[in-house]
This record gives sequence, structure tokens and C-alpha cells, in this order.
Amino acid sequence: MNNNSYDLVVIGSGPGGYVSAIRASQLGLRTAIIEKYKNLGGTCLNVGCIPSKSLLDSSKYFFLAKNHYSSHGIFFEKLFFDLKKMMNRKNEIVRNINNGIKFLMKKNKIDVYQGTGSFKTKNILLIKNETSLIKEKQEIQFKFCIISTGSNPSWGPSLNFDIKNKIISSTEALNLNEVPNKLIIIGGGVIGLELGSIFNRLGSEVTIIETMDRIISNMDDSLSIEMKKILEKYSIKIETSLSVTNIIKKNNNHKEILVVAKHNHNGNKIHILGDYCILSIGRTPYTKDLGLENVGIKTDKKGFILVNESLQSVRNNIYAIGDVIGGKMLAHKAEEEGLYAVEHIVGQKPNKLNYNLIPSVIYTYPEVASVGFTEKEIKRNKIEYNIGIFPMKVLGRARASGCIDGFLKIISHKETDEILGVHLIGEHAADMIMEATVAMEFQSSSEDIYRISHPHPTFSESFKEAALLSFENRSIHI
Repeated sequence: MNNNSYDLVVIGSGPGGYVSAIRASQLGLRTAIIEKYKNLGGTCLNVGCIPSKSLLDSSKYFFLAKNHYSSHGIFFEKLFFDLKKMMNRKNEIVRNINNGIKFLMKKNKIDVYQGTGSFKTKNILLIKNETSLIKEKQEIQFKFCIISTGSNPSWGPSLNFDIKNKIISSTEALNLNEVPNKLIIIGGGVIGLELGSIFNRLGSEVTIIETMDRIISNMDDSLSIEMKKILEKYSIKIETSLSVTNIIKKNNNHKEILVVAKHNHNGNKIHILGDYCILSIGRTPYTKDLGLENVGIKTDKKGFILVNESLQSVRNNIYAIGDVIGGKMLAHKAEEEGLYAVEHIVGQKPNKLNYNLIPSVIYTYPEVASVGFTEKEIKRNKIEYNIGIFPMKVLGRARASGCIDGFLKIISHKETDEILGVHLIGEHAADMIMEATVAMEFQSSSEDIYRISHPHPTFSESFKEAALLSFENRSIHI
């Protein structure tokens, strides 16, 4: 085998890409990874999950210090925040993890190519490096390839982008050098709620516009209703059932913009004034310049690469994973697909991916988390079910922490008592959801959870209490 010939080449170094490359090397494959940008880690690390969580943490501490620390007997003579320092902290965190991934590539003897990879044939990739002063091209050979090129923020095709510096995506929002006075966010999904939370805590007047009749519409209805109440309590305005028809400049100096939207039901128009507008209307798969046409790989109408249940494209030596094939656009979903693809390549028989047990999390305050079927999905499938809902405010740990918003909801099968879905809002929900995920992976019943001792005082006690409500329609503490 020559230096430019590999068992596996991975295109894209996001969570799905670099994790699959590491697993391939562990299993004895000579592996390379191609990344078009200077830094490894993809959207999640560089302009997504990690920087947003960093700013969510920083803004949360400021919010708590301003609004809640006095109840703990903690006071400040003068409280202020330094946005530049918050951004520098965020950048340093990203930089450290970038270096960590570089170390992992070196440790696992994975060759890294910087440039854009495109298919020349089903076994040859052309790599173009447009970043260097001298534009470079080289070819590498592969037996197998995994496409893990991720996605980009979607831009509404019918909107007026006359003032791009004020109409931004999540990428630009995570690098603002000022806090907007009035911030308009189009899209009431995960990204919209998280960005809205960051800037609301730092003093922005935030309005979220959602075309559906509720925010986070892909999650259980109960979470949408409760989260709307919580966000409005913190003065975030939520406007649902609105379709944005235009975004225009208010005056020549571009200091203000006007979002025009109409009600889906009656067509009445409303006007919302702001100084920044974040478009958070979904993400589009990134397949540009891949040369898919050269190897006959097909995409659907939305641009997602078509794969079979083993994640293979029409070329069975070329796999695709993560955002580029659709489904839940989550880093951990991409990781699981990457591990599956590699183990399939080496001839192992990995367990079939259970997409119903990929947990979803929103890192607001309090956090939102969900796994399994929603109540609406269960009704649609005509399954008889029981529900147990336990409010967080009853917990001693919630009272002690001062975060009493939210609840934990268990949906179980009426006959078998098997847990079908768990949905919660509360502090540490992002970590608590894993108990539900593990339980459902092993087809546990509500009674199983109720019979397990949960430490006191913790937020996890809500799971035990909700389980008893689902199992016997009673609870110890309510």
C-alpha cells in the first residue's frame, strides 16, 4: 500500500467524522480524514454546541448573580459583565478542544488532509486546498469512505437580505461584539431558544417568531407549553403561528430593521422592530463540491444523501452519516452512526441503530430533555398508555437550589408498563435523561424505576416519583 492509499477515508471532521476515524484506526484500518477548514471538530465544536454552551454558562452565571444570589445572602456593589471576555473564554475553550482532537488524530495515527474532498471515481478522492497561497491538488485512494460533511444554517429564499450584517445566522450570533438592544429570532427550535436565552440574560429585548403553533414543535406538547411559560416569565416574547414575509431596513444607517410577518390563520400582518435578526429556521445538508454525480450517489429533494439501513449509499463502499443524511441533527446521533458504519465496514455486526432512543436536549435554564415517543405519537399509533407527571417544585433539592420550574413526565404502556417516552424540564435535565435512555434501552417498566433507590436530595427523585404515578397513579410526595 502506497502512502496515498487508505482502507478508510472520512470526509469531514465533526463529531461523527473524527469519532469514526478513531474507531477505524482502533480496528486496524489505515485511516485518513479530510477537513476543508483549518480547525478540526466541525460545526459542533467551532460554531455550534461548544461555543453556544460556553456562552450559555457565562450568561447564566450573570443572570443568577443579578436575580437570585441575593436570596443566598450574596450581594454585589456593582455587577457588570464583559462581553469581550466572555467571547475570549469561549474561543479558548474551542481552541483547547481543537488541540485535543489534533492530539487524538496523532495518537491514533490518522492522516489529516486540509482541503475539500470530492469524488473522482468510486475509489479515488481529489483534495483541493484553497486556503494555501499556492492552490494545491492531490489524489488519494480508498477502499471505503464515510461522508460526514454536516450541514449549514438555512437561509429563507424569499427574504430580503439587503442588510446581511444585521440579519445573521447562529454562526455570526456566537461572535457578536455587542449585545443587541432588540433582538428578533426567527425560529423557535433548539437553536432559537438557546440563543434567545443567552442574549435575554445579557439584557436584550428578545422576540422569538415561530411559524408553527408552538415552539420546539418536534418535542412533546407538554414541554412546549411549559417552556413558553418559563421563557415569558423571563420577558422573552414568543410569537407563534407567524410566517415572516420580509425583513427590511428601517433607515439608511442600518441601525434598525423591520421584520414583517403575517398570521397563518387570518393573514393579519404584524411589524416587529429590532437591531439584529437571527435566522434559526433549520439547517441544510452540506454536499457542495463533493462530486457525488461522479459516482452516481443520489440525494433527496432536500439534498440529503440517500442511504440504506447500513448507512451505505448506492456505492456500497461509500457510507454517509450525520446531518448530511437527515433525521435528528445532533452530534451524538452522528457519533453513533459513525461507530456503526466503521464496525459494519470491518465485518462486525453492530446493533441496529434505535433512532427513537437518541435523546434530545435544550440547554436553556432550566434545561429541557426528551427521549422516546411523544404523547401525540403514541396517540397516533393508537397505543393505550399511562402518564406520570411529577413537578420539580416538590423536590427538596429543587427548593434548595432555587430552580423549581419544570416537571418530569413518563409515558408507559397501559398493559405492559414498559416506558415509551420520558420528557422533562428541570435543572440537570441534560444529565438526568440518560437514566431514562438506559431504562428504555433495556425495556424497563415504570415499576422497575420505582423499585430502584434514588439518592436524596436529588433531581433524579422526580423519575422515581413519576414512575410510581405512571405505575399506580399515586405518588409519595404529592
